[in-house]
Amino acid sequence: MSTDIYRLVEAARQGNWSPLIEESKKAPGKHWAEDARCSNQDIEIFVPVWDGPREDPDLVKHKLGTDLNRPRNLCASCPLAVAARCLVESLRDDDEYGIRAGLLASERSALRAAWQQRANEDTIQSAIQGCTAVLSKVERDAVIARFATDPSLEPAAVARGLGVTHEYLLKLARRHRKKSQSRLAESLPTGSADAA
Repeated sequence: MSTDIYRLVEAARQGNWSPLIEESKKAPGKHWAEDARCSNQDIEIFVPVWDGPREDPDLVKHKLGTDLNRPRNLCASCPLAVAARCLVESLRDDDEYGIRAGLLASERSALRAAWQQRANEDTIQSAIQGCTAVLSKVERDAVIARFATDPSLEPAAVARGLGVTHEYLLKLARRHRKKSQSRLAESLPTGSADAA
């Protein structure tokens, strides 16, 4: 893996996804993969037999040894924007197998889990303001939570941003408040609820 993509991966592992996402945007369009070094290569070399999402990366590297040199060297020679886009696409699509951006599937496993839990504040704000966007479950839940707790938010805009009806948004907000109250009641020491 090249040091540049490694720097972006390390930032993502620390919770800062912006550098990786911004670099991936430099390889726009649907034909970005044509600039990848793996283009027109035998795809089988990028899907090692012993590698998978639940494998130990060190054990996989030990088992495969020099068989990893060719695919990882091709990845390392890829333009940075293409490698970043390759990785972002694999995370977005939840690809469990194959070498992407020089990372084995087993090396991407923790990144995949972190990607699914990340929330983009700009996306959340856009949805609250009524702009429709593809939201992760975490982002969607954050929009609903903010709407449920902030009476100043415009229901029509938030409903539009989530792509739901006004009535359904109100139902989601009630459900969120009910869950929050249940969690609060469960966290109170026994007897505290009786005293109230």
